[in-house]
Amino acid sequence: MLSEPVRVANTREHISWSHRFAFFWLVLTLVLFGGAYALAEIGNMAESSRIQDVRHAWQVAGLALARLENVILPRMKAPVSHD
Repeated sequence: MLSEPVRVANTREHISWSHRFAFFWLVLTLVLFGGAYALAEIGNMAESSRIQDVRHAWQVAGLALARLENVILPRMKAPVSHD
């Protein structure tokens, strides 16, 4: 079993990493969908069409990420127990 300081250090490292990871995806999402909306704006599309295009891009991105998760996760080894 891990000692308390080691568990605290591991938790802090995980939280720090997860915050950076979440921030990266938030920025990427904003850039991706903001860019899609801007391109639709440049193309002089109607407002309803712009919103639908961004919604479709969101759905495609979600399906792609779900597919990647299903492909990647089964290949990862199960974590080793420290008990």
